[in-house]
Amino acid sequence: MLSYITSRASKVIRTVGLMLVVPAFIVCSGSESTGTVETPDPGTVSDLSAAAPTNSSVNLSFTQVDDGTGAPAKYDVRYGVAPMSWGSATSVATGSCATPMMGNGVGSTMSCVVQGLSPSTSYNFQLVAFRGSLNGAAVFGGVSNMVAASTTGSPPPPPVVTTVTVSPPSASIGVSGTTTLQATVKDQNGNVMTGQTVSWSTDNSAVATVTSDGVVTGVAAGSATITATSSGQSGTSAITVTAAPPPPPVVTTVTVAPPSASIAVGANTTLTATVKDQNGNVMTGQTVTWSTNNAAAATVSSGGVVSGVAAGSATITATSSGKSGTSSITVTAPTPVVTTVTVAPPSASIAVGATTTLTATVKDQNGNVMSGQTVTWSTNNAAAATVSSGGVVSGVAAGSATITATSSGKSGTSAITVTSGQGGSGTILFQEDFEGSGFSAGWYDNQTVVMSTAEHAANSTASAQYRFTAGATMPTSGASSRHKFTPSSSVYIRYDVKFTSNWVGSGLAYHPHEIYVMSDMDADYDGPSNAWMTLYLEHTYQNGGKPRLMMQDNKAVNSSMGTPPINLVGVTENRSTGGCNGMAETNMNSECFMQGYWFNDKSIIGPVVMQPNPGTGYKGNWNRVEAYFQLNTVVGGIGQADGVMQYWFNGTLIIDRHDILYRTGARPNLKLNKFLIAPYIGDGSPVDQSMFIDNLVVATGKVP
Repeated sequence: MLSYITSRASKVIRTVGLMLVVPAFIVCSGSESTGTVETPDPGTVSDLSAAAPTNSSVNLSFTQVDDGTGAPAKYDVRYGVAPMSWGSATSVATGSCATPMMGNGVGSTMSCVVQGLSPSTSYNFQLVAFRGSLNGAAVFGGVSNMVAASTTGSPPPPPVVTTVTVSPPSASIGVSGTTTLQATVKDQNGNVMTGQTVSWSTDNSAVATVTSDGVVTGVAAGSATITATSSGQSGTSAITVTAAPPPPPVVTTVTVAPPSASIAVGANTTLTATVKDQNGNVMTGQTVTWSTNNAAAATVSSGGVVSGVAAGSATITATSSGKSGTSSITVTAPTPVVTTVTVAPPSASIAVGATTTLTATVKDQNGNVMSGQTVTWSTNNAAAATVSSGGVVSGVAAGSATITATSSGKSGTSAITVTSGQGGSGTILFQEDFEGSGFSAGWYDNQTVVMSTAEHAANSTASAQYRFTAGATMPTSGASSRHKFTPSSSVYIRYDVKFTSNWVGSGLAYHPHEIYVMSDMDADYDGPSNAWMTLYLEHTYQNGGKPRLMMQDNKAVNSSMGTPPINLVGVTENRSTGGCNGMAETNMNSECFMQGYWFNDKSIIGPVVMQPNPGTGYKGNWNRVEAYFQLNTVVGGIGQADGVMQYWFNGTLIIDRHDILYRTGARPNLKLNKFLIAPYIGDGSPVDQSMFIDNLVVATGKVP
């Protein structure tokens, strides 16, 4: 995202018989240079994996990288008995992993096979991407992650059919009666062998026949031996055919399931009756009648549906052909119902731009607190105060509003008074007036700032100038200037800004970046384009400046449950909120794409506020910009979409969202603690243009 954000890389240089790994600090490109333009080193594979070991081979797979020129890299794949050292490891000589291995598509997955391994041996595997020739001038990337795999032992001898057993070993059937025999085939180790071909035969087809599936049919009284044969091995069953047919089945037992159950008054449960004959066989199609011994407690339908009438107990009986089974039913008191909803505090006063959190207590008819109830929040005056789904109230404008919490048709209220936002109740975290020689104490990283005494806000003598020369991606003052502050769940930013009359920004619908806020989970010098959380405050210029508030949480993207974009909202809290894993909000812009890592963001773009022509709000005037970000709450381990994102231009509220999900339950303690000024135009500035900033204030909320 930001070309000036530095990163670590590895350079691998190979001469004859020698590989030296050298860490290099890369700003824009790699180690080869042509004129003044450096060619990047090949990429570094970080997701090498091993699988499907046999007694002589292992499968490897990884995501391909480029060779620094944009083309697919070549690869030197090595292995050795664990633990392996790269320098002493052996380059693969056989199999599809043989070195050199040619890449075929940057970003796609490559799989190959290492062959020629010894059985029952633990190996390590690594690879390195390169361009050029291994025996000549080659440029290497970093050595990949190391993976381990163990080959299997020599394969056991194949199973052979040793025994065939027929069950039952004997049976008696009547004439025209049938029985089904089962043949079990086992190998020399006594293991059952499935899928074997079994042929069936009879030694006396005048008494009994047998089908290819082992179904025996009685033909006439007598005896016959049925034989099952598979791969030359056989088993038998002795069949006796009787002249008279067996007796018809009669109902012997009735069983009711479940044998006992507990239901509440007004609730239902369904019982089932199983009818069996004298041989223990289930009899279908039997008529079953249902009855209760206490209809005052529980009734039962003809289909076995029991209904709770009043607290007590009843025995439910199922009867078929004179045989019965029972189930003991306990009916409990009525289910608790919501009777009262109380909101605390019953009243509160907040300033415009500030928030307060209300809580709703739900109780049943017995005065007991009911947990887990769904509560909906509403306001009778959204022009004065709004309320999130989690009960977070935000002051919008001076006035009053009644906030209502409703659960199961019962409600409670809180009276909210919103005072003028001019006063504010925030705590100043730090401020910078750009007077004197530049930045005051507390700034780190790039502490260089170009001061302008010709351009400054009222009651000021100087401002910070960020000048982009034509074609430049960064201003003449250099890369990002950073300032840490006390970790906070909210941040308010206020500053005065002016642009030169020819200001056109990037001339595109994105960039320039201007102001950033990063989280306390990110290191002091981490780049804002790949972080746990980065907030953006900036203006895109499209025939006038439009405010753009954006959030990124690239490091939170979950790709383990499927390739993004994949919606994991409601599936897991271990996910990003910026778009790659779905969004809780509507009416927001979002992006999700791979650029060496998963990149996702969501943003709100307001209308034109910075006017292109002289007059009120003209870009060439000093205008006041204010923004407020408040992280969402996390309740019961679940992130609530009640975060705040606001923007004011010259005192007028332009963007006002109270439904933002910044963080999930996977990172409930994430806060904000770093402020950056880092103007950046990724495609280069269309013209020589400048932005001036003065009277910067960073606080926890609106301040005077």
